[in-house]
Amino acid sequence: MDKPQILIIGGTSGIGLALAQAHDQLGWHIHIVGSSEHKINTLRPQYPHWHIHPCDLRHRIQRDELFQTLTQYAPYQRIIYAAGWYLNERRFQLNATDSQTMLAINLQAFHHSFEWASQHLQSRSTLTASLVCLSSAAGLIDYPYTSVYAQCKRAMWHTAAAYRAALTSQNIHVLAVASGYVDTAKLRELNGGNAAHKPFLISEQQAVAEILNALHTQQPTAIFPKRMKYLTTLLNHLPQPIVGWLIHRTADKNTQKAA
Repeated sequence: MDKPQILIIGGTSGIGLALAQAHDQLGWHIHIVGSSEHKINTLRPQYPHWHIHPCDLRHRIQRDELFQTLTQYAPYQRIIYAAGWYLNERRFQLNATDSQTMLAINLQAFHHSFEWASQHLQSRSTLTASLVCLSSAAGLIDYPYTSVYAQCKRAMWHTAAAYRAALTSQNIHVLAVASGYVDTAKLRELNGGNAAHKPFLISEQQAVAEILNALHTQQPTAIFPKRMKYLTTLLNHLPQPIVGWLIHRTADKNTQKAA
C-alpha cells in the first residue's frame, strides 16, 4: 500500500517541522512548505526524500502557483496549516508593513489554504482525512482591545468550526489546535534566547504528542497544556474589563522579564 501523504504549510521550523519529523518516523510521505531559503537549504540534504516547496505566503500569486504544484500530488490524507507570524504588540507598535504581514499570513493565506485543502483531502479505508490549523490560546479569550495576532487566531478557530460542520459528511476530520507557549527556537529568539519565564511553557515534543493524540482520537479541538485550558475557561466567565486588565497586567510583567 502506498504511504499516506501529509502536507504541512509552515513546516520548515517550529511545531510544523516537529510534526513533519514525527510523521516521517511513522512512515508518511512528507510535503512541507516554507519561505526561508536558508531553512529549506538546510533541510533538503537532511531529508532528501521529502518534498520541500518554497513559497512566500504573503503573496497571492505565489500561493496560487504553490497550490497548482501541490495539486499534482493530491490527494492528501492530512493537511496542516502551521504557518504563523508574530510580533509582540506590547513591546512593538505594528506599522503598516507589520499589520499587512500579520493579516496576510495569519488570516488571508490561512483562508486560501483551507479553501484549497478542503478540495484535495481524501480519506482511505483505514485512515480518516484530517484538516488541521494551529491556532493559539490567545485566540480563545474574548476581551476588549485584543491584539491583531489574537484576533487572527480567534478567526482561525471559528473558521475551523465552520469547515468542521461542512466536511463531516465527507469523512474529513477538522482539528483546531490552541496551545499555550511552546519552547520553539522562534519563541526563544523573540525573548532574548530564553523563554523560561513564559507561563505554562511546554516543549515541542509535548505539543506534538498532544496533536497526534487529538488526530488519533479525532477530537475536534486540542487545547493544551491543561492548566492553560482551565485558565482560558475561567477567564471567559469573568467580565471582559477584568479579563482585559488581567491580560495586560500579565503581559506587562512578561515584557519586563524579557527586557
